[in-house]
Amino acid sequence: MKQRNRLTAIAAGLGLGLVMASGTASAVQATTWSYSTDANFTGSTFETGGGGTTTQTVDGNQLSWGATGGNFTVDTGDAESNRSALTIGTGSTGASRYSGGPATGTINTTFGGVPSVILGQIGTGVTFTHFNNPISGDFNTLLRGQVTDTLTLTAIAPAPEFSPIPGPTTTLTPIIFNFEFRETPNDPASGLCADGTPPPVGGCGDLFGFSGTSTLNQSFVYAGETYLASIFVLGPGGGASPIGTLAAGECAALGLAAGCQGFKTAEDAATTVQFAFAITTEPIRVPEPGSLALFGLAFAGLGFAARRRKAG
Repeated sequence: MKQRNRLTAIAAGLGLGLVMASGTASAVQATTWSYSTDANFTGSTFETGGGGTTTQTVDGNQLSWGATGGNFTVDTGDAESNRSALTIGTGSTGASRYSGGPATGTINTTFGGVPSVILGQIGTGVTFTHFNNPISGDFNTLLRGQVTDTLTLTAIAPAPEFSPIPGPTTTLTPIIFNFEFRETPNDPASGLCADGTPPPVGGCGDLFGFSGTSTLNQSFVYAGETYLASIFVLGPGGGASPIGTLAAGECAALGLAAGCQGFKTAEDAATTVQFAFAITTEPIRVPEPGSLALFGLAFAGLGFAARRRKAG
């Protein structure tokens, strides 16, 4: 992150590719699935004309910028030697934050449109971490990127008459998220952050946003039956947060139209966001159709972590 600006990025929206091929016809709906979901950065644009080094790793797990030879997992206390990064992982601590996927597990079908973590109806996917270290304003920083995510499903616990068990393994068509990433002035000339509020301690949060990507109620067919897949992000206390509708000024700072979706990350901190998904038989209904700002879902015990910078 720059001292003149700080960027939020965490890619958004990750959890699945969403159009399944049909398996053998059956009138019985699958009740439990095994899954594997993987995401990678498949594109990035950085500032040019400044100093430092910008990197998109070959494996697509990391975008980083800042001092050449620096380590984004460590805040040296010197803006001239620090790096910042946006990374994909499967956890919120240590190397799991930046080692890539895939995330694997099992998930139960939600028969209806209100998933419950208690009933095993929330599948956790990859995590995104923004290592937001203070870096020199002379360094080039990330402007935008692209994330491609794919979900593979196999029915493992359908009704007894469903055959074969397990069912066929099917990889959904990848879903692609394009995002904008902006560092915002810690001490804006107007005295206000992009959302019109005074800067918090440490300065205005950095911004990540996207628009035009549908993330809820994506229809797919498996073994002759239709299901709906939805992506969301888990916030404090298990709520579906922090992705939601940004303020008009924040969307404008990102170069997006009013009503864009996104989130902010704290200055001088590492923020990890946990993405998740659900498979339902009825649409998930939210106040804003197509938004990741979900409300009223029966989440518990899952969330994201924002931590002060620690080595490692």
